[in-house]
Amino acid sequence: MSQLRLAHIATHSAVRALPGSVADAIAAGQQLTGRDRELIALLADHRALTAGQIARLFFAHDNTARKRLVRLTERGVLARFRTCVRPGSQSWRYTLGTLGAMIHAATHGDTLPTAAKTQEKVLKLAQNPRLNHLLGVNDFFVALTEHARNKEGCELVEWWNECAITEACARIVRPDGYGKWVDSGRSTGLFLEYDTGTEKLETVLNKLGGYRDLASADVSHPILFVLPGVTRHNNFHRMMSAQPAALGALTVATAAMDDLHADSPADAVWLLAGTRTRYRLIDLPQPAALRRAA
Repeated sequence: MSQLRLAHIATHSAVRALPGSVADAIAAGQQLTGRDRELIALLADHRALTAGQIARLFFAHDNTARKRLVRLTERGVLARFRTCVRPGSQSWRYTLGTLGAMIHAATHGDTLPTAAKTQEKVLKLAQNPRLNHLLGVNDFFVALTEHARNKEGCELVEWWNECAITEACARIVRPDGYGKWVDSGRSTGLFLEYDTGTEKLETVLNKLGGYRDLASADVSHPILFVLPGVTRHNNFHRMMSAQPAALGALTVATAAMDDLHADSPADAVWLLAGTRTRYRLIDLPQPAALRRAA
């Protein structure tokens, strides 16, 4: 049986028909905790998170997270899916279920979605070929949030998804995400470019043209490129060093995914373009400072 068919079976079983009346949503809402509501809002903004990511964001113990997520799924607040693999299975991917989507819409004064519409969105998300890219982008910000939980004086105060930051940048650039990071009283914005290796490196490098245009409108933050392997990372870094005109006065830094698996994105994992120096996120030079020095 094909992987696609197996994925469909796993997804279909996870989004079977659930109650979807206003009365059901009211009853479910009465049983939500403040943490549950934070999770609903986060999934509304960022579409999908793995069970492990949710545990890292909101829970002290994985077992507590698992039990709560199962309960919320059974109530129709959340929906979940995963692809069957051999051997074993993926961890569950969670998104808003019928009642969660209704509760979120009511909270924000939006039109209530139907159960059929919500389940259609879940199925499309489960089959989306960019799902792993989305989860990778989200994991970057989950890791920063987790770091802040464990280190006093740190906080991820803003986390914008691709659509929100693209609109805010007037579609001049399409970052995979935007964040504002605070560390020991200092703060920095950041644009995230999360590369999965599907594009030529020349295409990835050409994205800097849009950021130069954006900087000319006085909108500029450090641009972080996460690349899938050490070889691709090193090749991209050499390419940037060989073409300083592509950088202009931008702050561009790179890290391989393995670097981020070993350390937090807040740590000294960022190799600044044109140098051999790795910086902590908060210590990356600000583009405005580079423009003054240029």
